[in-house]
Amino acid sequence: FSPLTALGQDVQVSRTNKTIEVTVTQTVTAEPEVAVIEVGYRNFGPTRDATVDENVSASNKIIQGLTDGGIPEGAIETEELQIQQYGPEANVPAAETGERKFGASQKWDIHVPVAAAQQTVNLAIAAGANEVEDVDWTVKDPDALEQKAIAQAVAKARATAAEILSGLGEKLGGLLYASNMSRRPKGWPFSGLQTSMAKIGERRSVPKLRLFPKKVEKEATVHVSVAVE
Repeated sequence: FSPLTALGQDVQVSRTNKTIEVTVTQTVTAEPEVAVIEVGYRNFGPTRDATVDENVSASNKIIQGLTDGGIPEGAIETEELQIQQYGPEANVPAAETGERKFGASQKWDIHVPVAAAQQTVNLAIAAGANEVEDVDWTVKDPDALEQKAIAQAVAKARATAAEILSGLGEKLGGLLYASNMSRRPKGWPFSGLQTSMAKIGERRSVPKLRLFPKKVEKEATVHVSVAVE
């Protein structure tokens, strides 16, 4: 039984069972197709009712601004809805603490094509959003990208096994089994995404923002067992 390491990959050769087992990780990249943008509105107030009323009013304006700008309601998902009560804070005057006794927050995930990402952020801010989180760049079919990573990982594992066996004077046989060891994140069904830049209207007096989409990465780790001839 011979454990080996090749280029950071785990390799185990068993002359008794005439097998070689290889574990490799492969990463593939793709241009982003979909942007998931998290925006929200947070406010504070002296009473619960006043704080909630302000938050609801502002949130309705934000959603209205997005939909008026061409973002379909089906592309907007509630991510957070929160109401909090705060106690006295150290080193804060009582008068100021009273003005911030309650807090309310709403956040939404907005799913749009990459080409519409920057204008979507501009629309949200122009409509009153005061929180913008990181943009999640992804693809329409994450499963297809993962399958590509898995296929490349299996091919890489077989090539590694063949190279190791060649050095040992052995020949590679047929594939006995392969298992995917990757943890699959929860995906979002992008098939219904119909938003286009043509539907998203321009707004005046919006902040000048620049978003820089980054490539999407999908990583797959596979463990394969191959017969040794």
